[in-house]
Amino acid sequence: MPNPVDDAPVGPGEIALPVDSEPSNAQSYRKALNRLKKYRRRLFYGVVAVCCTLVLVAFTVGRRSRHPTDELPHDAPLSDIADDARLEPYQTPENAAYCADWAPGPDDSASASFELPTEADLLFFLSRGPVFGHISIIKTPEWSNGPVEVNITAQYRTREDLERTKACRMGAHRNTGFCFGPNHAIRMAIPNKTFASTYQLLCQRVCDEFFSLWSPTTFEVIRLKTSNAPIHYGSLMGRAGFIQTSNADVRGFFGGYEVMVQTSNAPIEATAFMFGESPGSESRVQFKTSNGVINASLSLSSDFDDNILRATLRTSNAALEVQTPRQGMMSPNASFFLDASTSAGPATLYLYPEYAGPYELRTTVGRARVEETTEDIGDPAGNGRHRTVTKAGTSHHVQGNVYWSHDGKPTTGFERGSVKIITSVSPVELYV
Repeated sequence: MPNPVDDAPVGPGEIALPVDSEPSNAQSYRKALNRLKKYRRRLFYGVVAVCCTLVLVAFTVGRRSRHPTDELPHDAPLSDIADDARLEPYQTPENAAYCADWAPGPDDSASASFELPTEADLLFFLSRGPVFGHISIIKTPEWSNGPVEVNITAQYRTREDLERTKACRMGAHRNTGFCFGPNHAIRMAIPNKTFASTYQLLCQRVCDEFFSLWSPTTFEVIRLKTSNAPIHYGSLMGRAGFIQTSNADVRGFFGGYEVMVQTSNAPIEATAFMFGESPGSESRVQFKTSNGVINASLSLSSDFDDNILRATLRTSNAALEVQTPRQGMMSPNASFFLDASTSAGPATLYLYPEYAGPYELRTTVGRARVEETTEDIGDPAGNGRHRTVTKAGTSHHVQGNVYWSHDGKPTTGFERGSVKIITSVSPVELYV
């Protein structure tokens, strides 16, 4: 059926959430949530370390199992992850359970209030037409089991504009949300419980600042999609986050197991604080834009050994800069795989000193350069080994290995990841 959001003359685009699957084993899911809560206690130190890293660089060197669509191939277009057939019946107010009467407010504003069940499988916000505004997710001040309280404030120019605007409750008990327009401020109060809760949320061209980083609430999957408008998602935590817009910037902090961010003709400034879910598990980061700078900070923290952080970063005609923590923010025996590229813009990677594995830097007219730190770096395993950085190639193409050993020779199986950075007509630099 036609999508009134996409088909509207100046509509911002379709919104969607992940398709739910069968409920997962409650015990294993609870353990995963508990791990997320434990990681929160480390986040303060992590954020401080990231901030310190940025300062030093500037001054020295400058309840459920996942649905298959939640585990896309790493190079899959993000547009594929924003579809959800469950939203089809809720695209127009004609399909609403009911629409609220606006209560008049000050300064050409009006408001409406709703309640949503906390046990819903799907919470959603849909917009149609030229809608813009912001959404805030907060905690109720008192302890509560529910419901979720939603307050909507509409700003309008004329009374006729308000009369053409509706805020409607959509859906049934398990799938429920709202359809609204035009300029709105939405405040969603989540019950303040003593245990971690999970919610699935999306919003459309109304994404601004989300709940406090230190809140005990986490999300299962968060999908934010709009177009021609920025998404500033503040601090989010959840199992996975999929964030998409176009022709506008994206920035924020995400903590979880997987995050994908996409825009075009605009910059991405994002921190990905990833967690290990189990021994040997893989966490994934994907940032894609064009004609816009990517400034990314990547880290991995885990109680488990042999976790993997795999990151893909793509832009063009703009600078690309990737920072990893200078110390203490990668899990034991972690592997780091980075595939980053731009064109006609400088590319720079600040690589954490404990890294072990191959690297490759490539450009055309610019220079490829590797600079080793002058810091006295101790063996991350505490075995008294020394680090060796090998280099080979030309001024435009440098490759080599980083490894730890007692005799200056690599040991069998020393690789824990790989790093590749490509640009053109600009320098590419690795600081390790």
